[in-house]
Amino acid sequence: MANLKTLGSSVFSRLLTFLLISSFLFFLFDTYQESYGSYKVLQSSLQDKQEEVVLIQNQIDEWNNQIADLDDPEKAELILRKRGYGEPGEVLYRFEVPEPVTPIEETLKSQRNKSLLEFVIDYVVGREGE
Repeated sequence: MANLKTLGSSVFSRLLTFLLISSFLFFLFDTYQESYGSYKVLQSSLQDKQEEVVLIQNQIDEWNNQIADLDDPEKAELILRKRGYGEPGEVLYRFEVPEPVTPIEETLKSQRNKSLLEFVIDYVVGREGE
């Protein structure tokens, strides 16, 4: 009988030890996985920020070059002419490119499924996009 008690307590203690170790490992790996995911997110965020810093630095360098160009009279004149300034007495002509327009012949030849009245009714009712 004593042998049976020691065997029972031995099995119970081993089972308890196994459960404690397995629960410890489960929570350890669960925490590790969550921490590793956070690490990956932070690493990608860091890489994005470093790329952004490089882009901003390039923009600053470009602006510094433009500021340095203002000291050279010839380059300053080119910059001003690009922006629409000219010398005194000089006449500047500025042309704006119009938006492309569909020719009326093409518009009239296009086939319509609905009449103009149906288009107006659908617009008022709200079925225009259907």
